[in-house]
Amino acid sequence: MDGAEAPNVRIPKADRHPPGNSRLVTLVIPAHNEAGRIAETALTALQASLVSRVIIVDDGSTDGTSSVAAGIAAGNPRLDVLRMATNQGKSAALLRGIRASNTDLIAVIDADLIGLTPQHIDDLIRPVLAGTCEMSLGLFRGGRLHTDLAHFATPFLSGQRCLRWEFFRDAPFLPEARYAVEVAFSLHARQHRLPVCWIPWRGVTHVTQPEKHGVVRGYLSYLRMYAEIAFYVARLGLMPLARLR
Repeated sequence: MDGAEAPNVRIPKADRHPPGNSRLVTLVIPAHNEAGRIAETALTALQASLVSRVIIVDDGSTDGTSSVAAGIAAGNPRLDVLRMATNQGKSAALLRGIRASNTDLIAVIDADLIGLTPQHIDDLIRPVLAGTCEMSLGLFRGGRLHTDLAHFATPFLSGQRCLRWEFFRDAPFLPEARYAVEVAFSLHARQHRLPVCWIPWRGVTHVTQPEKHGVVRGYLSYLRMYAEIAFYVARLGLMPLARLR
């Protein structure tokens, strides 16, 4: 972990976390129409040494994402695939995976990552597992300039996280948050003074919406995302997003 990029860290009490399966980690991967990318992401996740179980949640895909994921799961008992009949949004897919897990430690990554290695995932999990923080964020560094800049400007939007669910299960409006689910977690951590670690993910980027859907549909998708974030923050009536940095 790069200490220069983890400004909001404190060491919790040694007896804060319960014994038992508190050291097992479930990795949840929400996916929507990621048939061409889900296999590489899933296989990388399964190689991470700190991950005990991987759950892929297909959020109503129409391109065969579930079939690809199920083919991988057939040969690996640590991988489960859940399918939602209709597209219900990222927060609903994420919650479906978390509720299907049996661990308090939850890691989350996007399905469309480029340059991801098992070490990136282990680096994300390690500080939460050790009790250094209650949530970690994986931030793109040295992948592509535009995705690096996005994570530099708005790190609280990162979809790559590890957290202790016991501290985040009561974050308000999670089922309806959709694209604002990352902001929901970040605001909850801020409000309750939960320590957060920023983990640089060197060489990692992701496929952008314009690259997936074309310029018009891609930027419309971004507009919808920011509208959902604005609506979520307005419901809470909390601090401006800029104060999260």
